[in-house]
This record gives sequence, structure tokens and C-alpha cells, in this order.
Amino acid sequence: MNYDMGFRFALEKQQWIREHITLLEQKKENKSTINEADEINTRFHKIKIARHPGHNIMSRKVENTITLFFPEITNLELEKNQETIKAFITEVLRKEAKGYLPERIKILSEKYGFKYSKMFVKNLKSRWGSCSAQNNINLNLHLMRLPEHLSDYIILHELCHTIHKNHGPAFHTLLEKLCGNEKILNKELKKYRTQF
Repeated sequence: MNYDMGFRFALEKQQWIREHITLLEQKKENKSTINEADEINTRFHKIKIARHPGHNIMSRKVENTITLFFPEITNLELEKNQETIKAFITEVLRKEAKGYLPERIKILSEKYGFKYSKMFVKNLKSRWGSCSAQNNINLNLHLMRLPEHLSDYIILHELCHTIHKNHGPAFHTLLEKLCGNEKILNKELKKYRTQF
């Protein structure tokens, strides 16, 4: 488009442009940073960020604590360092999830009589889990940051979808029967995010 058309478009869409600039700024502000003050708790580990006098990024595991060390002069708020931290934590979560979730879904499905096809561990951006039409279940590796009763609630939610493919009354009746008060569990779950 030529300059005049672009200028007219910008004039006509001023309000829309302002709203989207505000949304982009809010997204930047809401982007969480992880630093030395933070301790990330997973099902089996505590992950800490620390500094050391060396020149390389390194990690060390002592009992159930994993520490990711950065050189003392590192600015942890830089995007590349935040990406390194989040990638490291994601890998810890992935290993935990692959070791824990297949066995946990097997236990719960056998206990309550569900049948599913396959289970996959994924780094889902906005969902805790999903169930396909073929009864394949995807579980978010970030379940490893939840208390066990909430991760079990999500697993049971997806297992209920092997019987009821929607969120109709029959689905909620079954889930309520298995989990107790679904509304309370949902409210508690809202305190957690599917990503950092």
C-alpha cells in the first residue's frame, strides 16, 4: 500500500492501534523474570539460581536441590539469560514428568476404570491437558509444579473426556464424583499458570 493509504488506515484505526500498543506493553510488563530470589519448586526438586566466580554457566545437584550458576557479572534480566533459565527449568520438569506422569495416569485409570490410547508429555502454552477423539491424552509438563491433588484432578479431567467428549452435565457429574468439589479445585488451580 502507498503512503497515503497507510496514513488514512492509521487515522481510521487510531483507537485500535492504541489499544493494541497498550496490550503489547502489558504483555511485556507481565513477563515474569526469574532470578536469585526465586526458588522454583517441582514435585521432586527445588531449583535455585545463583552466581559463581567462574566464566561459564553450570549446574549442580545436591540431594533434591538443583542450582543453576551464572558468572557473577551476568545480568539475569537479559532476555537470553531468562531464556536459558526457563529452558533449564523446562528440561528438569520434562524429565520429572516423563518419569512420573505415565505411571500416575496408569494408576488413576486402573483405579477408576478408564481406558486411554496413548499419553504424551508436552510443554503446552495455555492448557494443562487435552484428550483427542482417539483418546490420546496430552499432559502439560508444568503439572510437575502443582500439588499432587491438583495434578490428579487434571489427569482425571482428561480421563473423563475418554467417556464424555464435551463439558456437558454428564462430564461434570462424573468428574465431581471422582474429585469432590470441582469448583474449589478449579479456583485453587487458577492460582497457577501453565507457563512461567
